Amino acid sequence: MNHKTLSLLLVCLLLAQASYAATYPLNITPGRSWPLNVVVDSSRGVVYFDASSGEYPPSGFSFGIINATTHDVIKILPLDVYPGVMVLDQASGDVYVAGYTSIAVFDESDQAFVRELVLGHPILSMAFDSSVSPDLYVTSKDSLLELSPNTGSLLGNVTFPSLLDGVQLDPSNGRLFVGEVTRNEIPVLNASNLATIGAIELPDCCAIQFALDQGAQSLFATTGISNYVYVVNAATDTFEKSVEVPQFGGNTTNSIAADGATGRVFVASSVGKSIAEIDGSDGHISRLLNVSSAVAALAVDTTTHELYVANYHQLTVFDFPGPGSLVFVALALAAVVIVGSVGTYLLFRRRDLRGRREARRTDVDV
Repeated sequence: MNHKTLSLLLVCLLLAQASYAATYPLNITPGRSWPLNVVVDSSRGVVYFDASSGEYPPSGFSFGIINATTHDVIKILPLDVYPGVMVLDQASGDVYVAGYTSIAVFDESDQAFVRELVLGHPILSMAFDSSVSPDLYVTSKDSLLELSPNTGSLLGNVTFPSLLDGVQLDPSNGRLFVGEVTRNEIPVLNASNLATIGAIELPDCCAIQFALDQGAQSLFATTGISNYVYVVNAATDTFEKSVEVPQFGGNTTNSIAADGATGRVFVASSVGKSIAEIDGSDGHISRLLNVSSAVAALAVDTTTHELYVANYHQLTVFDFPGPGSLVFVALALAAVVIVGSVGTYLLFRRRDLRGRREARRTDVDV
């Protein structure tokens, strides 16, 4: 391979990188479905969504599986519960899909729904991490419920003076953070016994949805009534600051997701078609991402750092941590090194051959 060929290879790699970057954001359209929630199993390379759909009458609800590498829809199944929030069991790969008053359980090994946990109470949010506790935590009206993920039986119940919304489980210390709809505090409980540890005071009302950067021990909360995001120190249970998201037509912060590896936090508003990217280290707004319709849910692939956005009749995927793919960047840099090395080798090789020719001429003259 000569110097010109290697230079051409470098150009092709750089063009491929630019072409790859230009494909983002990309849209995944799962038939006539309207995705309402999304969760990513990064270790297995799949993305799950539940949706309101015309594919499966009379229920009109569906559950889809996406290949996280190719972004192809692998399978769509009928869903027997209203498409609500979802949580993933990282150990087994099973997915719990909340309906109005029951939870459908998707078995990853069987690739099918295997049971339904009937709660009989409206389900607002869920939290689950089998490395901390074998149980599911569910907010319902003014109560935090602890359920068996196998039978749905009630194992614990804590009632609060306000209606609840989100709940976040911190695997680092086994604590639960609960969002109260009308109070300016975040109750903190011990997941092992649902004992109240304390409460984090907020400057204003309220915390409704959470995202946790476990490594930095930073808890982020949206308000549902203002264009602010609260930043909390999850190690000390103290409020740190409020981050203002650019306001468009009276938008309020709603869906939220964090990528601990890159320190990015993504916040969607209940009004408008933009997602704010927040630098979790200092709280400044890095950029605004535009989508074609209002956002229903957000999720981050912690392996590829892609952001999945559930919006009207599609899932929009944004590529992170920057333009292009790190694979292409690495290949391009490798090509630069190869070209430079080969170029240097060829230079010295030409000098060596020139020297030999001069020596032969000298011998002939003699």
